[in-house]
Amino acid sequence: MTEIYRLAENIYRVKHWERNKVRESLLAKYKLVDLAPEGEPELIYAGEDTTVHFENGYKLDFALEAGEQGGFDIRLPLDAEDRLYGLGDVDRKNIEKRGTSALMQLENVRSYGPIPYLMSCRGWAVIVLTTFSHTFDMGATNPDELHIFCKRGALDFIVICGTDMRNALYLQGKVTGRPVMLPKASYGLTVVHNEEATARSLLDDATRYRDRDIPCDTFGLEPSWMETFYDDSTEKKWDYKRFPIWYWMGENAYGANFVEALNKMGYSLSLWLCCNYDLFWKEEGACEEKNDTDEVKEYDDAVIQDAHLTQGHRMDRVTKRNEPWFDHLKKFVNNGAEAFKLDGAEQVIPFPDRVWADRYSDAEIRNIYPVVYAKQMKEGYEEHCGRRAMNNTVGAYLGTQKYAATWAGDTGGSLGVLTSMINYAMCGHSNCSFDMYSGNADTHHAGFLAPWTQHQNWSTWDYPWYFTKEMEESYRWYSQLRSSLFPYIYSYHHVANATSYPVMRCLSLTYPESKAYDKINNEYMLGDAFLVNAWKNDVVLPEEDEWFDFYTGKKYEGPLEFTYKPSKIHGGALYVKAGSIIVMQDWAHSLRTYRPDKLYIHVYPGKDAEFTLYEDDYYTYAYEKGEYATTKITLQGNTLTVYPREGTFAPYKDKHIRLNNMTEDGNMPAPVDFEVIWHNNDGITATYTIPASAYAASPAVVEHM
Repeated sequence: MTEIYRLAENIYRVKHWERNKVRESLLAKYKLVDLAPEGEPELIYAGEDTTVHFENGYKLDFALEAGEQGGFDIRLPLDAEDRLYGLGDVDRKNIEKRGTSALMQLENVRSYGPIPYLMSCRGWAVIVLTTFSHTFDMGATNPDELHIFCKRGALDFIVICGTDMRNALYLQGKVTGRPVMLPKASYGLTVVHNEEATARSLLDDATRYRDRDIPCDTFGLEPSWMETFYDDSTEKKWDYKRFPIWYWMGENAYGANFVEALNKMGYSLSLWLCCNYDLFWKEEGACEEKNDTDEVKEYDDAVIQDAHLTQGHRMDRVTKRNEPWFDHLKKFVNNGAEAFKLDGAEQVIPFPDRVWADRYSDAEIRNIYPVVYAKQMKEGYEEHCGRRAMNNTVGAYLGTQKYAATWAGDTGGSLGVLTSMINYAMCGHSNCSFDMYSGNADTHHAGFLAPWTQHQNWSTWDYPWYFTKEMEESYRWYSQLRSSLFPYIYSYHHVANATSYPVMRCLSLTYPESKAYDKINNEYMLGDAFLVNAWKNDVVLPEEDEWFDFYTGKKYEGPLEFTYKPSKIHGGALYVKAGSIIVMQDWAHSLRTYRPDKLYIHVYPGKDAEFTLYEDDYYTYAYEKGEYATTKITLQGNTLTVYPREGTFAPYKDKHIRLNNMTEDGNMPAPVDFEVIWHNNDGITATYTIPASAYAASPAVVEHM
């Protein structure tokens, strides 16, 4: 039986299965995807046909075959114009996928984040809903055919008939979810400390960052924060010798400990976690159920009645079936922890003999374990303290973007890592980064210009005060730039949250008409304005646009290809597209406690442009209910217009956050003054001032002469 449902305009679900023989996907059961994004799905076909036809500006014919006991084949003829993108972190060599094959199976390093979403440059896309290992053959075997096949699970997939790739990403976000907004500090610099760190050394390092004028927002601790190294149980405790939490204050205490001292200096604290807990008891809603197979009856005529023999034993010695995973972490949140690093550890390896929740094989669970892990961490944190979680995970699958950020695992930084981040972005997953092992300008360049920034230090003494003077200055320059760019970066994360159009955009997404950009994996757009070149100095300035060198102000006309020679401080090329508006602030030691009283509008003239500045409370999920403010800024020729701010939000107050920008009456902070910096050729600029009062009730206009 084949069934086709219209989930929303241009979004369809196709199912072909025997109901009594093959179970529905756990993605649907656990609502990790939304299969009713606009209300009850409309059944538009039910019959025996195994060829499914769609026509929406183009023709798609799917040939379907489902096994009687599970498994399936999906075949789609490819048009000569189809170029294919997506699949997440399953291939660190290619952005464009046609002619390749990919095994969609979570594996350490090889495949940290297989995302079964594939889209064409023409705007159509497919989302496969199985959680079992399966394969996308994208013309590797037959160059004119997309072949998706699986040995187990139901034939169940989504067809998106978009107008272009940006529209396809928007539509898939309705099903898989939008990228989550992280708390404010997460968009600054996170530093993960050496495993030998102590409370004292951590506070000393915090002071050094401040004294050296290096903005830093989050400090992370590696597994040594725990009394038992790599403790994956719910019995974990602080290593009180290294990180004392005074016993007379109780295990839930906040105050008079090193975390409070960090908070006072404007830092958030992140804790490393490992996990192989059976999270699926909670998802099954079975935590309170009694499973009779647990009981072993004692025979009445036994000579010795032994109570400990009356209960069965499980191979899983970690999970407490009546205790959700996040429960044991609440005390650490109460101590002041605001973020968690969900390490690969055991979440990215197979457990071939394990039965999860007494129901599911590891083959069915393996791919979605990281998603459920991130989901329970996000929801547990929000339920416990009412604000956003900063969870970053190495593992990912369909839907991860709405729960957590990701980083590229224990693989450092490289072109391959950048490719994996771009491939995540091509699935609508925007909060991606990598472990920045620092001390080199090219690493600083790529790390600080990622969607979020993490400096890894777990086994090294990779601190800026141990660098050469030049490299410390490079690190400081990029960290200050990152802090200054917060209004720009945060606003584009809001765009990603609303539309699934990612902050990081490869040239193939920004300029989809050109096949030549499919081979370029060392460049990406960061928002609309910045062109970032990383890890390789071969620069391509795209056609039809002019470009300003961000460092020198000199303007170039595309298309242009050349080898860039970076300075000792700047680790790669950074260009701004002519016809751009970039809103910046003065850099701050900590984003967490900072609200500027003035913002800078950098205008790079060329084509007409528009930028929307987003503000919200930065710490809760109230933005999901529309509680945010926007300020629209437009550029038309030599005329810049700033429109009155629209919307509203209530500032967030919390004893841990200790914000210094609160209003006494609890209302939204007032608009700030703008200083307009108009960039001309060869670094020459002109400045104008727009007081907040000038655009409070009506648009304020600057005419550049």
